[in-house]
Amino acid sequence: MRKVCQIFVCATPGEGRCGAKGGGELLAAFRDEVEVRGIPPSTVLRNVCTRRHEEGPVVFVYPDDVWYTSVTPEDVPGIVERHLAPMRVET
Repeated sequence: MRKVCQIFVCATPGEGRCGAKGGGELLAAFRDEVEVRGIPPSTVLRNVCTRRHEEGPVVFVYPDDVWYTSVTPEDVPGIVERHLAPMRVET
């Protein structure tokens, strides 16, 4: 059975929170990356606030239990490759 992974991106708006640090743009970058790779869009979700504002934007990968902090759009392809590449859907 294939493992199902999901990437949760914190994009909570507000001063000092992940959204103000680029979380919304990061969420869009993850969604674009999975679309290009043919991975189901349901693998990338907006996360609720993790209360880790000083480390934001924060990304969590389930069920791998891996946290990424201070994530930038440049990090997105590597994170997707590491955790989601096996989920690519052939058309």
